[in-house]
Amino acid sequence: MLQIGDLHLPSAARTERSVDQKDRTFSVELRNVISRQPIKTVFKRIYRMCEAEEIDGILLMGDMTDFGKLDGYRAGAAYVANALQLGKGRRNALTFCGIVPGNHDIDRNLAKKPSMTAKFGPLNAALSAVGLEQIPVEQSLIRHVGPSDATCAVVLMNSCWGCGAVEYIPAEFRDSVGPAIEAAIAAGDPKVLSAYYDRQFDTPAFSDNSIAHLVETAGKMPREEQLVVVAHHNLLPQRMTRLAPYTELVNSGAVRASLMEAGRPILYLHGHIHTDPVEVLSVPGGDALVCISAPAAEDGFNIIEVVFTRSGNPLVGHILPWTFDRSGVLRQGERLTVPLIGKRRRSLDGGLAKVYSYLLGAANAIGPIWFKNAASISRQTRTRNCRNASSS
Repeated sequence: MLQIGDLHLPSAARTERSVDQKDRTFSVELRNVISRQPIKTVFKRIYRMCEAEEIDGILLMGDMTDFGKLDGYRAGAAYVANALQLGKGRRNALTFCGIVPGNHDIDRNLAKKPSMTAKFGPLNAALSAVGLEQIPVEQSLIRHVGPSDATCAVVLMNSCWGCGAVEYIPAEFRDSVGPAIEAAIAAGDPKVLSAYYDRQFDTPAFSDNSIAHLVETAGKMPREEQLVVVAHHNLLPQRMTRLAPYTELVNSGAVRASLMEAGRPILYLHGHIHTDPVEVLSVPGGDALVCISAPAAEDGFNIIEVVFTRSGNPLVGHILPWTFDRSGVLRQGERLTVPLIGKRRRSLDGGLAKVYSYLLGAANAIGPIWFKNAASISRQTRTRNCRNASSS
């Protein structure tokens, strides 16, 4: 599966090219030949992977737009669908594409409506218009991705309840603060909008129903399926201290505890923080909860591989980061390997996977000869035993 982080259109489309352009009169055509725009480079690489049929599913972590601009969200949905040829009637229509909402996708005017779901309606309408699947709203969405003997159950979750809801402004000064915020936003100053989305009384959360649904799903799912949970927000605080207390997931601890006690290894994919750590959590004697963050889309993406045993059980997870090097070339970084089987501590480097790979390859090469020799030995043993029984 391919994990794409926050898209943030239209601002990502205005990112400077990978060139130190001192002369603004330089030929635009030649500049475009010798330099790249990061977001286009990323999506061209992803499209080539889709064409090579290397991808079972594409997962977008939310924040398709900036500052709740619905026209930006519509443009982002259209860009994803057209650039990767996803959705109904397009070349890669059969490739699964799962999308979750992000806090920047929420129109704050719609968030003021009495209905808690009103702010999500236009997002699903934009996705439907380009033939893409819906985002989760009140219920998590579950999709089974991969071949029948190596399947991942992907659970798409909505972590944006509470985003933009005016009831989270303290009632004691809501009537005076609310109109002041609205007036400032109406002026359209980008700095004001940025401050509002980064520092306002905005408390994203999972709904209790969606958490209960996730726990129930994890309990009923066969061990042969690898559970992959996808949401916009991170379950762990980011490494660098972040002074934005009102934009963090308020019940991340509850979700984290539920996942760690699910009795199975789980991959949790998210965006939001624009960096790409991979962190492995577990309770004593428990299975791994692997939290995988995607970089911002203009900085690269992750490939998530799940390797299954011949009996159909998840064995290891590989995370292959694709990022830009210092010269501006998008390339695959060092592969990270995480064990997904058993509760004992195992090496997190690639050694275990290499051993299993070698053994499976050797079994394929010598298997028929081994079985033939084993059968011959077995027949000789049975004959000898029969003779010994007769003589005795």
